[in-house]
Amino acid sequence: MSFTVQSFCRPLGSVLGAGLIGMAMLLGSTANAQDAKVLRLSFVNVKEHPHGVGAERFAELVSKKSGGKLQVRLYPGGTLGSDMQVISSLQGGTIDLSVMVPGSLAGVSKEFGLFDLPFMFRSATEADAVLDGPFGTKLMDILPGKGLVGLSFWDHGFRNFTNSKKPIATVEDFQGLKVRVQQIPIYIDMMRALGANPVPLSFPELYGALESRAVDGQENPLTSIVGSRLHEAQKFLSITRHTYNPLLVVGSKRSWDKLSEADRKILLEAANEAKPYQRQFSRDAEAKAQAVIEAAGVKVNELAPAEIERMHQKVRPVSDKFAADVNAALVADLRDQIAKARAATSSPRP
Repeated sequence: MSFTVQSFCRPLGSVLGAGLIGMAMLLGSTANAQDAKVLRLSFVNVKEHPHGVGAERFAELVSKKSGGKLQVRLYPGGTLGSDMQVISSLQGGTIDLSVMVPGSLAGVSKEFGLFDLPFMFRSATEADAVLDGPFGTKLMDILPGKGLVGLSFWDHGFRNFTNSKKPIATVEDFQGLKVRVQQIPIYIDMMRALGANPVPLSFPELYGALESRAVDGQENPLTSIVGSRLHEAQKFLSITRHTYNPLLVVGSKRSWDKLSEADRKILLEAANEAKPYQRQFSRDAEAKAQAVIEAAGVKVNELAPAEIERMHQKVRPVSDKFAADVNAALVADLRDQIAKARAATSSPRP
């Protein structure tokens, strides 16, 4: 699939290309068949974002594997609510599936907040090794007791800062900035530790808050910044890569329990078959997204390694606080798995 800078900017459809659009139309018509079971999948980013492209591939695989009898209908752009609202709907069985960052589930299970510990991962490769191994399985095993089902870990990416006030080149530059953060406690504390003023907002509210200057800046992977046109309301991008976010494909246990074993197997297989495609698409899109941001006139700077280390030291007490609040054995296991993955991949610090 071609993925040009121009197509990444378009608001609707063109990223997927004519072939996938036609396929989506075909799937939509098939889903209307009387014998088709339709599952609703919600996510907060636009359909053209790597979240949506992965979800589209997942839906395609589900339809193919079930012979059209099981369909996944996509609801992008937060049309069914923010991540927090969708989690409640998943638990209640009114939404069947979603893709979201694991940290969104921290209010349901503290363990999922571990992925938001700043500077935990140095590369996507080592993150993949941890997520696809025993540690990822341990986390998935927690979810049924919370009314949810985990299907697969995909990619969201490393987070970076944008703002409308000034370049962030040193830790001191955070001082006084109003920065939108996810509605997750660790992000609020992280911003305070850096000297910024955190403003918790749902993602669908973010563009309006930036445009109206209710907040000065935000932090997200580059693909989300471009996918929702956040850079159009910002002047500066600072490459910090302070947190790596996986993407979790998660389902409603109530919906899951109503499915046959064959249908459950189809969903699991489709989510994991879509995983390498979605991860590669997401990571390829990151460099293209930075080009889009620069072409729009946003000034881009990369923090020096010494400043990244100063950031790391500033937020270390936040990491220690949240790690101490989770099962100590699980935290130790995570650090052990990261160390093994790092030794195997020899990941340099970005």
